[in-house]
Amino acid sequence: MRRLAASADSAVEPEAPAPSADWQKERLRKGQPPAPFIPAERGSEATWRRVSQVVAGSDGDNDEDRARTTINGSRRIVVLGCTGGAGQTTTTLLLGHSLARLREDGVVAVDANSGGDGLTGRISPETPETLSSFLTAVDGVGTRVRDYTTRSDSGLDVLAADVDPGAEQRIGDRGWFSDQRIARAMRLLDQQYRIILMDPAAALAARLLPYADQLVLVAPASADAPDSVAMTYDWLDGHGCADLRRRAVVVINGVSRRSMADVERAETVARGRCRAIVRVPWEDELAEPGQVDLDDLRSGGRRAYVALAGVVASGLTTARGESFVG
Repeated sequence: MRRLAASADSAVEPEAPAPSADWQKERLRKGQPPAPFIPAERGSEATWRRVSQVVAGSDGDNDEDRARTTINGSRRIVVLGCTGGAGQTTTTLLLGHSLARLREDGVVAVDANSGGDGLTGRISPETPETLSSFLTAVDGVGTRVRDYTTRSDSGLDVLAADVDPGAEQRIGDRGWFSDQRIARAMRLLDQQYRIILMDPAAALAARLLPYADQLVLVAPASADAPDSVAMTYDWLDGHGCADLRRRAVVVINGVSRRSMADVERAETVARGRCRAIVRVPWEDELAEPGQVDLDDLRSGGRRAYVALAGVVASGLTTARGESFVG
């Protein structure tokens, strides 16, 4: 699959200033894709935040280096779909696989959803334990967190969701999923993993946001994308998460030549209001239910998820602020 943007190495001279919004709009008017912005110094957080970045998968070396960025302490990432069917679960899983393959310090994905069509349905569970049983036993788990997870070939651990008929009701039950249990679970995961990815149900999303060090927002490459991104931004701002939204990474999922006009409109809405934008190309394999891994993707898709891993990891280098819970 062809690259949708210039490679990272040829995008901007190392000391070039950030592209201005007017310059980017002129590119759009001429039918050109938005230009990516690469930080002057790798890992420079202040530089990353000056402007949103569009990444469509580069030659790979810089992306892999960024994905291996040293992170002191644990970091938590909440992945949210801007609309139904955006690819929230697939993004969580493949981002997790990409990070786990490139890092050696522990990555876990938490399926805080319900039913077998979520993240849990994309793996082959090796234990009957689930998020609910983990929360129930949280005071006695200690260092045995691994007993509650499934280890993927990539090295990613997955804490599975419940798939029984009562699972959806339990997720919304503040007695079962109490704030105290969730806080204790976060502390346990912090002790065992460097990066914690969370794929929440809508009923849990607002309650998990206070624990997030970073957001990944997923929008589909469709005509609905601009409105769904705008509404998600408004929802986050209305829930006191404007700073988290500004530091978010937006994923435009399922990009193809046919959807490019919708993609660029969505990026126009997102640009300047988030830290980075990453395009992920359309993959037929991801549209089908069942297990999926990076090796199932074409090279363009694999490069895009490695690029996403690099952008995400590079934004996790700052210490956890006082505003974060835990």
